[in-house]
Amino acid sequence: MRQGARIFAFFLLVVLGATSQYVQAANLTVNCDRRETIRNAVKLLALANPQGPNTVSVVGSCSENILIQHMDRLTLITKKGASITDHSGGNSVVVDIEDSHSIALLGFTINGGSGGVLCNNASVCYLTGNIIQDGAGTGVGVGLGSHAFLGSNVVQNNGGPGSTIEDGSQMSSGNDVFQGNAAQGIALNGAYFVESNSNFLNNGVGIQAVASTLLLHGGTVSGSVGNGMTLLAGSTGVFREGATVTGNGGDGVHLEDASFAGFQSATVTGNLSGLDVNCAPQFTITHFVERTGGITNCVESASNSKLKAAE
Repeated sequence: MRQGARIFAFFLLVVLGATSQYVQAANLTVNCDRRETIRNAVKLLALANPQGPNTVSVVGSCSENILIQHMDRLTLITKKGASITDHSGGNSVVVDIEDSHSIALLGFTINGGSGGVLCNNASVCYLTGNIIQDGAGTGVGVGLGSHAFLGSNVVQNNGGPGSTIEDGSQMSSGNDVFQGNAAQGIALNGAYFVESNSNFLNNGVGIQAVASTLLLHGGTVSGSVGNGMTLLAGSTGVFREGATVTGNGGDGVHLEDASFAGFQSATVTGNLSGLDVNCAPQFTITHFVERTGGITNCVESASNSKLKAAE
């Protein structure tokens, strides 16, 4: 260990020893430009006070991969735009959160890695005001029953999806931007997703859901190479007021295999396949598709027609 790192570690242990006698919390500062590391700070906190609350304020350009495991109530924050860049040559996630609760990342630029951030193994994660970019795979992964809460992030230019949500996990997104990702902006598999005024721009596919549920409150899905949204294997998509799906290279909304789409004052128009809402074979279901204002081949049931007449 370098002399500077040894001094930093000793300082942390002294601070943690003092705080553990009083409030069982630590407020630490890491300056990566002075060869300090978030990783070492997290390791020491995991030993001294894994249940938190703990806050690590970060300054500078950090080159490292961070594992947060079996910890609660940990906040990593930067007030001056600190960055965390992959140090594994693309072999590891930059920030890997496992079996931990109330873990917050606030204000970072996270670069590269096999993925940017992974919230996994029944973790609860809060990501606010970050830029997560240029990973070889997924920008933000949420798996194995985890819950992630995203707000005002930009997730961009990743080699895979902007975000994957799978295995019973849940993610909420408010005012985020998922853009320029090579695969989907969001990919769900056996998961739940709700967004409010988030945008999905210029991805391979805007959103793809397999055996999943999603609710869109506002926001725009546009510029996808393929479909704006693809619903497969009994997925359910509800489009509430202000949601817009337009200008995608394939269908606006494509449904297959008993999937359901419900439109409440949403706009699905101007997509380039010739169908804005496409009911592909195998028992698709739509309600109120005429409200989109777009071109469709969907046929609604007689009961729905009666309901429309009653309206």
